[in-house]
Amino acid sequence: MVEASPPDWDHPILLGEKVWWVGTPLQQDPFQCHTYLIDNGDDSILIDPGSMITVDDMLRKVQEVMPISRIRWIICQHQDPDITASLPVLDRLITRPDAAILTHWRAIALLKHYNVKLPFQCVEKMGWCLENSGRRITFVFTPYLHFPGAFCTFDTQSGILFSSDLFGGFTEGWQLFAQDESYFHAMRPFHEHYMPSQTILFDGLTKLSPLPIRMIAPQHGSIIPEHLVRFMIERLKELDCGLFSLAQSNTDIIRLSKLNLLLRQFFKDLVFAREFRAILEALAHLAGQMLPLERLDIHWLLDNGRFLLWSPEHHYRRRVESPPREVLALFAEGHNAIDWSVRGFYLCILEQGGQPALVLHLRDAESGKVRGLAVFRLSGAVVLSPEEGQIVNRMGEALSVASMREIMHYELEEERQRYYEKSIRDPLTHLYTRFYLREAAHRLFEVQDRDPNTALAVAIFDLDHFKSVNDTYGHGAGDEVLRAMGDILLKETRTADIPVRLGGEEFVLLLVGARMQEAFEVTERIRVVVAELALPGTLAGRKFTVSAGVAARAPRESLESVLERADTALYRAKHAGRNRVLTDDPGSHPP
Repeated sequence: MVEASPPDWDHPILLGEKVWWVGTPLQQDPFQCHTYLIDNGDDSILIDPGSMITVDDMLRKVQEVMPISRIRWIICQHQDPDITASLPVLDRLITRPDAAILTHWRAIALLKHYNVKLPFQCVEKMGWCLENSGRRITFVFTPYLHFPGAFCTFDTQSGILFSSDLFGGFTEGWQLFAQDESYFHAMRPFHEHYMPSQTILFDGLTKLSPLPIRMIAPQHGSIIPEHLVRFMIERLKELDCGLFSLAQSNTDIIRLSKLNLLLRQFFKDLVFAREFRAILEALAHLAGQMLPLERLDIHWLLDNGRFLLWSPEHHYRRRVESPPREVLALFAEGHNAIDWSVRGFYLCILEQGGQPALVLHLRDAESGKVRGLAVFRLSGAVVLSPEEGQIVNRMGEALSVASMREIMHYELEEERQRYYEKSIRDPLTHLYTRFYLREAAHRLFEVQDRDPNTALAVAIFDLDHFKSVNDTYGHGAGDEVLRAMGDILLKETRTADIPVRLGGEEFVLLLVGARMQEAFEVTERIRVVVAELALPGTLAGRKFTVSAGVAARAPRESLESVLERADTALYRAKHAGRNRVLTDDPGSHPP
């Protein structure tokens, strides 16, 4: 909504479907405060009721729309007196038993000191939603914008977002509606000084972005019409905030802005970088603008005592590698120093070569203990100002979070690999399982189908008279024989081949790159090794033999088909007297 002619500010202004502005222009005050009313019959809502400066005017305008008795809900999006000081007045005027003040529990802890009789209700306990006689009101939690329990209110019927401090601005002259994109310049100083950080602001705005917002009604500044909504959201996402939190030794705004820009860029890299190595590359680049940096190494100590390393030589890809001696000494120093757990960074001289370094502690978010070190190796000594030290510490805090996220990914990959190994390895023989055979065969068969010159063969083995071993010596002895057979297959085959325990005493060998003659020779060699097998203990002196069938896979042949042909050859080997290898073609198998 854009003003064609100045409205009469002495009366309520209709913003949308039964939504009214009932605030008061404050003359010669750049910090305008707005109150809004949603007319919903006997379930009407007053949003951010205002201070004692504006309460009389606000009540008069509400009564132009409806009796005060129709107000059932008072929403206070934070606890500051500019929106809540009028609560005692409203407490005396609103006497209906079902009326309540809606706010966050953190605000309730402070607002109770007004000693009002109206009960408080927590928006979080309401599921962040108010179903209000057919009108749905949702609440969006925007913590630390500007206080821990801050939230925004969205009326789904009108599409109006009541944004509290967000989207507020310092206006030189009274202007209820933003006229064009230049209103951003009124919002900029408001947010730079009022909001704690760009990261927190970005997070809050990201939560609001999916809403179908048709208008933004802030507590301060000007109301933002629909055609400016997306522009203002996206511009605010890029804004620097908390600028003067950096000021310790001086308030040089240019220098502070430069340092803050470095910090903001690093946080942006954290948000948008998809890989941890990209974050480290960006950090090394930014640190090089502040320090005489030669290289950055990240070392992390895992629970199992191993170390992970990210270094520029490997483009910051993760490796399992112990730190050099001088860095191990820093870890040892840390564990022995009483104050190590509370220090953020320190400058030191690395023992080897006497190189100066800045060492930054990386913490485990849950325990708070230092688990890693970011070692910035420098080409010369440096003296950091308090502001630069604060930048380093903030980067360290953010880098700790990113490091923990990377460690979680690493541990999940390790856990997934362990489960995968369990699923593809037979626990008794350590050979592959039938499940993995199908997975590997599918991949290898596709290669052969694209290149018919690629050779593949299958051998099936069956231990002869294995049932007698179990019947005579027990299943423990049978397991010992199966383990021995697994060891033979692992030892007598190449890394590329895939030895599988198909089930019971039956085994499969998928030979990669082997034609029939070579496959037969490998299978025959395994048969001979089994025949020479001598096991100790109760099985001492017992001889073992194996029968086998071999088939070469034809292009586009299925796994079931080639296994069936090899199995047919195995069946013939059994009936021919066992302890022999036959191919699937009786007339053409090698002698």
